[in-house]
Amino acid sequence: MSPPDGWDADELARAKRLAARVRAGDDRASGAAQIFAARAPGRVNLIGEHTDYSGLPVLPVAIDRSTIVAAAANAAGEIEVANADPAWSSRRFAIERRIPPYRTSDWANYVKAAIQGVIDRFSARSNWRGASMVVDGRVPPAAGLSSSAALTVSTAMAFMALNELELEPLETATMVARSEWYVGTRAGGMDQAASILGRRDHALFIEFDPLRVRAVKMPANAVLVVADSREIADKSGTVRAEYNRRVVECTLAARILGRALKLDGVTILGDVVRAQPGWNAADLVEKLAAAAPARLDAALKEAANLLGVSQSELDAELLGEGSNRIALDTKRPLEILKRARHVLSETERVIHAAELLEAGRLDEMGKLMNASHQSLANDFECSTQRLDGIVEYARRGGALGARLTGAGFGGSIVALCDVADADAVIESIDRGYYAKLYPGAAPENWRAVLHAGAGASVIDLRANA
Repeated sequence: MSPPDGWDADELARAKRLAARVRAGDDRASGAAQIFAARAPGRVNLIGEHTDYSGLPVLPVAIDRSTIVAAAANAAGEIEVANADPAWSSRRFAIERRIPPYRTSDWANYVKAAIQGVIDRFSARSNWRGASMVVDGRVPPAAGLSSSAALTVSTAMAFMALNELELEPLETATMVARSEWYVGTRAGGMDQAASILGRRDHALFIEFDPLRVRAVKMPANAVLVVADSREIADKSGTVRAEYNRRVVECTLAARILGRALKLDGVTILGDVVRAQPGWNAADLVEKLAAAAPARLDAALKEAANLLGVSQSELDAELLGEGSNRIALDTKRPLEILKRARHVLSETERVIHAAELLEAGRLDEMGKLMNASHQSLANDFECSTQRLDGIVEYARRGGALGARLTGAGFGGSIVALCDVADADAVIESIDRGYYAKLYPGAAPENWRAVLHAGAGASVIDLRANA
């Protein structure tokens, strides 16, 4: 069998091994006429960090690292999921209208999130086929490369295939993006859109509300060096709290700015931008500074007064309720001005970067990436000493630009390089960063030249194939 579109030979071999395990591990699956395998890539974001949940554009690429889920229908009406990595325990749960989550940080919560998202999207359906699934993830976890999105996308697509359900790619991306709120992270839709809509040798200029995507050709001489800082950025713990805190800060900035500009219905900064033709970041930041203090108390009393609403009403709207309620550290003020300054200036950089990349003006594109990292470090405060260090060594090695990628607080950096300079960039990172922190270690699995790959897809592996 030759690899189908979007799959390479290694991925097809992985899918066959997973299918054999599904058949061997479940008598109900062994006689199934069909076993589906869904692959979904991770992503690396070139520029546009922490803008997607404000409804503002991003510029990622799907990468040639993927998660594959093999699945067969079972008669139990349950989801049975195993992981090819023995470090992750198998799980079994019932298909219900409201699926209760496991404890925080359980890997299978992302599987539950995907199943719940499909159930919510097709809410009129009541007759669901259960699934026996095996997962093989090759996107490094907690490294800022969207391993969680790769898992939720591949799970959702496999489950839909088993239940003979189809959606257009844009609809699938929107569905899966919203489903990840199940795990308590108020993320935007970049990761899922990049995973589903990725295109080989192209970046994606992604806009939101509504979701739309334009492929941007990567110049032939451009390569991406991605390096893991080895500082874990796990969205299930402290990082999730910091991430959600910034969502609240950006939302408050949007509402205050909308009120100052006498705009109706503003909930995110993207609403402000779309209502202001000819906008620029500096003007909007100046207007926000005139309308509110740069910092507000985390109890939301000041913000409620500024917005003319009750404190309890604002609390419920911004923080939510129940198990996914955002818990703010009330001893720290909310940084309104700095967060908005990053998001709005980053949006300008994304728009310009797409134009530069398309024109092959990589030197200028690199400068925008450097400016993005500085803004993330100073205004969004999501960089770390380690991320700053590895970025600096990438630049010293000849990278045209380098920045953290993903939510930050650890994880990976991405460096834009001319193909002739990639080896020198990697050598600089190895010598200056890894050799100092991990003397004697072999860093080959911690950094790589990654390429823009194809988006997610599903194949049908016949039981006797």
